[in-house]
Amino acid sequence: MNSHNSGLLAEEKQALLAAIVSSSQDAIISKTLKGIITSWNPAAERLFGYSEKEVLGRHISLIIPKDRIHEEDFIIQQISKGLRLEHFETTRLTRDGRQIPISLTLSPIFNERNEIIGASKIARDISENIMNKEEKEQLYEEIKILNKKKDEFIALATHELKTPITSLRGFLEVLQKNVSREGINFSLLERCIRQVNKLSMLLSDLLDVSRIQLGKLQLRYEFFNIVEMVAEVLSTFIHFDKHRLVFKNRDSIIVYADRTRLEQVLINFFNNAIKYSPSGGDVEIKIWESPNNIHLSVTDEGIGIDNEHLAEIFSQFYRAVNGQSNISGLGIGLYISKEIIVRHGGTIEVKSQKGRGSVFAFSVPQKKN
Repeated sequence: MNSHNSGLLAEEKQALLAAIVSSSQDAIISKTLKGIITSWNPAAERLFGYSEKEVLGRHISLIIPKDRIHEEDFIIQQISKGLRLEHFETTRLTRDGRQIPISLTLSPIFNERNEIIGASKIARDISENIMNKEEKEQLYEEIKILNKKKDEFIALATHELKTPITSLRGFLEVLQKNVSREGINFSLLERCIRQVNKLSMLLSDLLDVSRIQLGKLQLRYEFFNIVEMVAEVLSTFIHFDKHRLVFKNRDSIIVYADRTRLEQVLINFFNNAIKYSPSGGDVEIKIWESPNNIHLSVTDEGIGIDNEHLAEIFSQFYRAVNGQSNISGLGIGLYISKEIIVRHGGTIEVKSQKGRGSVFAFSVPQKKN
């Protein structure tokens, strides 16, 4: 290629570069190593309010706030080393004295002898980004406040509701004692008591959710025989005709934990095992020890859980069945169970296959005398 053609090609490249700079939506400015402005594109005019004629030959400090003038020394120092600065967030001054947040990208400019003679600066207005970020932060804080108020309301409402429900259950039990066991009234009262008990359990769960959210779920540790505890809980589940409860542990296993709370987890496991195996089958409970932990599992032969649900099964208000299912529940029992086990320093897990039943298990640290 001859020198004439090379010259034309260089001119075309220069023209193309000039067109890109001129049409850019970002402010593009070049300056010498002493900070003197040597180019200023139309986007810079729109952003800072100065025309090209007004700024050429003037120092870049024209658009730098006084409290940020030290940044120029740092920038020139980096450029002089041949380094590039990307996404340097700062503020700059407009002609009318407004400070605008911008993101700067700076690159060194080289001459034909590969010497650094200045810097090219691309400035992007990030006012909208910052405003969006601030709005999101404000919205997040408002949601946190509303969420706390919601938890406080649920805690208060459930606390207030438990008193009349407890009284109602007491009155129903008194009435039941005074009617014949063979009559229809006894059966009706028995159903009423069962429903009141369900309502009381639901309120207890809601109250626990609120305690968890507010950081008020307390644990009361004691030494007890977990095998004996399981046997006691099982004795309350003897009325299920379709299910056979299998528990083979006989030897004592002492654990240091909150007995009432572990009972709550166990009852939740049992209820789920029975609820999600409507056709019946075995529900097997196992307890075993490892060097540092005590483990408990509940295995059923029920409908199982899809893989897509397993990761979320312990989330608050999450249910592994759709809303049209006739299986009741709010999806908070396993969430509370997880919190109880985690606060014991233990782990909780589920293994399941659709149509092949589920295994719910937990482990807690074994603390001996």
